[in-house]
Amino acid sequence: MKGLFNKDTVVLDVTSRLMSAIVGAKKAQSVFDIKACVEREYDGYADGEFFDADSAARAAKDVLEEAVSSSRTSCSKVYIGVPGEFVSVMNNPVSITLDRVRRIVDDDIDFLIDKGNDTDDPDYVLINASAMCYSVDTSDKLYFDVRGMSAGRVSATVSYMYAQRNFTELFADAARRAGFKEVRFVAVPWAEGIAMFEREQRDATYILVDAGYISTSISVGRGEGLSALRSFSMGGGHLAADIFEVLDVPFELAERASELVDLNLTYAEDAVLVADGEHVIYAAEASEIVKARLDYFAEIVKGALDGLAIPDYVPVWLTGEGIATMRGAKTFLADRLGRPVEVVAPRLPGFAKSGDSSKVSLLILAETLSKSSFGGYIKSVFNGGKK
Repeated sequence: MKGLFNKDTVVLDVTSRLMSAIVGAKKAQSVFDIKACVEREYDGYADGEFFDADSAARAAKDVLEEAVSSSRTSCSKVYIGVPGEFVSVMNNPVSITLDRVRRIVDDDIDFLIDKGNDTDDPDYVLINASAMCYSVDTSDKLYFDVRGMSAGRVSATVSYMYAQRNFTELFADAARRAGFKEVRFVAVPWAEGIAMFEREQRDATYILVDAGYISTSISVGRGEGLSALRSFSMGGGHLAADIFEVLDVPFELAERASELVDLNLTYAEDAVLVADGEHVIYAAEASEIVKARLDYFAEIVKGALDGLAIPDYVPVWLTGEGIATMRGAKTFLADRLGRPVEVVAPRLPGFAKSGDSSKVSLLILAETLSKSSFGGYIKSVFNGGKK
């Protein structure tokens, strides 16, 4: 058992701004020894396509090789996160009838989830599958785990997560060129929900909005699955781009202004937010530009949620590097969305910022998955920690 906890886990996180490779080993519950974390900026993606796919693949290969070299790991398996823009989720109701009334075992759950995978789209590949909830014919309740219970029929609503094949082929090739023999893919919105919310929080519907640099995902989950996933190409980088275009200032200065603006404040017209000796950005102007973009951002998020009939009291959990850390953004968005908004971030020492959510969630989930074969995905190993 000690060897399992000391085994290295390697993950590659692909965001719309950064390519990140992490090598870590779990030492105790919620305690990781991070042996390497290598990050590199690259061109990114929008609308489900990389601006420069070859450059993205090179960046992935480079950060993986550097992380392996600096950590001296001998791990031959890598888990690659698939961001929301490249993931499609399908939820299917599935039922199986057992040979008799008896205790439900792992193989029954394997068979049930395998049975519901009926998509044969050549452009997508199944990467994860997990049930939101189960029911049995011997009870009228819903359960998040039914293994060990007695029943003659088992039913479930199962989330099937598919990645674009061009994404998996691009990064599988990059990982193998970096020396990895085995490559697994994990849907990032699913990983974030599982890793950052406690089991009790996932008993009810949750909404997670990961606003990145130029891409945002809206995931709605419950139990161990995702009931909905929407993505669109907008993020924190658009705030800086708007300031850059409207005020005709250097982009670096516009980025600094977008980081400093505080939406909680009412600025005097002559209050300077940032300057570089040649250009001046006034706080009031920057604030209005940012608010206009966030109005548009909130309109898209609200439109996605309104179509899902989620009660207004269910909060939006905001994370990611793009908007979550902006002062006043939480209150501003809550007003526009008409529901509570809270910021969520991982709780791993040294990686506790909202911008760390995707890579930390991948590491946590991958460490659990690394203890089992692919069947571990569809045994819902997170249901009470059972295997």
